[in-house]
Amino acid sequence: MANKLSLTASYIAVKFYGLTLNPKIASFFTPFTISFYGKVVSYLPAKLSWNQTAFRVRFWRNFFVWWEELLLPGDLMHIISRKYYVEHAVRKAINEGCEQLVVLGSGFDHNGALFASEDIPSFEIDTPSMIEHKRKMLTQNGFNSEFLNLCPIDPANQNIKEVLSETGEFDPNRKTVFLAEGFFDYLSLDSTRVILENITDMCPDLKLISTFFDLSELNFFHRFMFTSGVAMVGETLKLPLNRKEYISLLNEFDLKVENETSYLKIEKELISKMNLDLPVLKGFYVLESTKC
Repeated sequence: MANKLSLTASYIAVKFYGLTLNPKIASFFTPFTISFYGKVVSYLPAKLSWNQTAFRVRFWRNFFVWWEELLLPGDLMHIISRKYYVEHAVRKAINEGCEQLVVLGSGFDHNGALFASEDIPSFEIDTPSMIEHKRKMLTQNGFNSEFLNLCPIDPANQNIKEVLSETGEFDPNRKTVFLAEGFFDYLSLDSTRVILENITDMCPDLKLISTFFDLSELNFFHRFMFTSGVAMVGETLKLPLNRKEYISLLNEFDLKVENETSYLKIEKELISKMNLDLPVLKGFYVLESTKC
């Protein structure tokens, strides 16, 4: 995790908010979620958020969707669907007894603030720079809460267990839901193993909600466009696993996948209900795992 403002996190916020200006999409999200990303976009430097104004005009919104679909079909709807399914997965975990939330590589994600507003102890972990940006954005817009803990981490000298323990608020004996949205894809296999070992050793009772990209399911051109797009914002996809290998890795740490949402399921369940003739990026999955 580089110690800087994440351009990936910024562009996801901009694209998500811009797309929710379409009423067909907005109706599937709560006012809190849409407002949160609107505030993020307003906080971002103009060079990162300029196109959110253009998104308000239907013509330009349709043009951006057409252009994105031409280059990488399904990328935009993957952003919409990951926000929808991840939030619902966290909600389900809490309804099933999870008492606290940890967001790994939180960026500008809304889930920590959302569930903290409902008195669920929530912990966001990211680089010092990103945490500082997040803190400023939350403070400017009244999203702070006594239940929301922002936790900067120095990956070279600290681990997640140490950072959470230092808050004095995290209880490892509580059933915990860990959220890793767009997180492991950017880590090496060794780093991923360390983090999985950390969280499973620390919490005897946990659920892990993670997103995963199986790049092997994309054709050569779309795989090139996806990896090039990530590289253009200064980041790199590092986890050298396909879907089956990733699930096998989770199993090594006694994490059993209980529910898997594939891009095909998303198209059938969500995108069709939005009445949008758009695909979801192939190879995209949301996995809900429980420690055995």
